[in-house]
Amino acid sequence: MTPSLFTLPVFVILLFLNIGLLYLCVYIKNERKYCRVIPFFICGLVTVGIQLMIELNNDPAAGIFLSKLQYVFFWAYFIFAPMLVSALTDEELHSKLIHIFLFFAIVTGFLTIFSDLIITSKLLVYNGLFIAKTGILYPFIASLLFILCIYYYAKFMKFTNTLINPELRFIMPIGLGLCIISGMLDYAGKLNGTPIIHWLKDPSSIGMLSISLSFGAFILFSYSQIISDYRKSLNEVEQLLQKNSQTFNEFVRLIAKTIDAKDKYTAGHSMRVAEYAVRIARVLNLEHEQIEILHQACLLHDIGKIGIPDGILNKKAPLNKKDRMFIYNHPELGKKILGQVSEFQNILDIIYAHHERVDGTGYPNGLKKEEIPLLARILAVADAYDAMLSERPYRPAKTKLEAIKELLNAKDRQFDAQIVDKFIDMLCQENNFLTNNFSD
Repeated sequence: MTPSLFTLPVFVILLFLNIGLLYLCVYIKNERKYCRVIPFFICGLVTVGIQLMIELNNDPAAGIFLSKLQYVFFWAYFIFAPMLVSALTDEELHSKLIHIFLFFAIVTGFLTIFSDLIITSKLLVYNGLFIAKTGILYPFIASLLFILCIYYYAKFMKFTNTLINPELRFIMPIGLGLCIISGMLDYAGKLNGTPIIHWLKDPSSIGMLSISLSFGAFILFSYSQIISDYRKSLNEVEQLLQKNSQTFNEFVRLIAKTIDAKDKYTAGHSMRVAEYAVRIARVLNLEHEQIEILHQACLLHDIGKIGIPDGILNKKAPLNKKDRMFIYNHPELGKKILGQVSEFQNILDIIYAHHERVDGTGYPNGLKKEEIPLLARILAVADAYDAMLSERPYRPAKTKLEAIKELLNAKDRQFDAQIVDKFIDMLCQENNFLTNNFSD
């Protein structure tokens, strides 16, 4: 005997589908729905596999045994259909209902193998195949299972009406519908003793093929929709983060303006220092993340001045020892203030050390050279340059040339020489100054 045109291809497709489902069940987290449909498709695979063996069989006795075994998995195939529908609709079946289905599968399987009530041990030549005749309970069991499938088919149709994707509304209903129709053709043919469609030896195989292909398409369209929704959500999150980042930066700028407003002689100082420092960082080829940290630190570097009395900040006479203690304390106070906010943790050391000197005579800790964070050394140069260009109560503002000469004089004592040189080169190029004009 030779297999029909459909049986072998259906078996191969079901085999690959089961392998794919096992992979999804094992490797994709939070997708246990695939584990719930595996029994349904394994039963379908075994049913079609046995059908292939029946079509290749030449022994009547083996045909009867194979028929009984096939019907065991055929019943199980339909009994597990509710699990397929519940998995697709993300609806949990009640545990008692599952137990009832399993019990029914065991009972029908036992009666099919060990009795003649459902499938007999009598031979029937069905369209050239050796199979077993149906028993007195066959119509009852088959009708009961078809009613169960039709009930869940209607339930699934109701679910598909809620889906947004139009393809998903038709793929599975068509597959389930063809599966039920093919099952009915098989049922009617077995009762009649001859196939309803003579060229089709096993209509149920066509039904299993249709449900398998539609399920595969359902997964494909579902995941394409999930990926599309994921990308849309990702874009929305990125926009939200960008908006939050913009709001946060605006908040930082507001704080900087508030700090500068405390000292009438330094209006806009923090903004200008940030601009100078960022330009130095770019000349030094620092990474974007480091530049962003530096920019934020520059805007907030003088926040500790909140603790300095206005009389000291705007004092025209020389500062006494007590006044200087307030000044020396402002980096530490700034670190304490900003240390209460998690978003400012990466700028604390920069603010704390921006008045340190490379020769070790700075404050608050007397750090030397590389002990001072690089970003703090950049901030120190930018801060000093803008301070020299600003008018102070105890002195007039310096010119750019005078400020540059001051920076050169303080190289390797107060400031990092490399940073000073890079900064001055940049300023000279922008202002058409010659660097050798400032050489000793």
